[in-house]
Amino acid sequence: MLAKRIVSITLCLVMVSLCVFAVFVTTANAQDEGDAPADPSMFPWKMISRDIILVAVFSIVGLIILMVGYKVFDLATPYDLNRQIAEDNNVAAGIAVAGVLVSLGIIVAAAMG
Repeated sequence: MLAKRIVSITLCLVMVSLCVFAVFVTTANAQDEGDAPADPSMFPWKMISRDIILVAVFSIVGLIILMVGYKVFDLATPYDLNRQIAEDNNVAAGIAVAGVLVSLGIIVAAAMG
């Protein structure tokens, strides 16, 4: 129960930070381009909303790819990773899963970038 709560809170924090990052990057790009905005407000809301939608879609697609990659790695190993990590406290299995998730994350980030 605690692990699910930690994962959901982490996911929410990551999504919020990505949205805030998208707002600041969009604002900085709009100011760098020197275009006179038709909207006199400080933030170009159309570009920000588009970037937030893209961030959400790419985040969800990336998480799905990571989950599929974890399941493929779980099927490739001769033992149950969930049981090894959660019940048996197998540190080596946890490190192996962390390595797979980090490497998949780097590949997904490079593909989406």
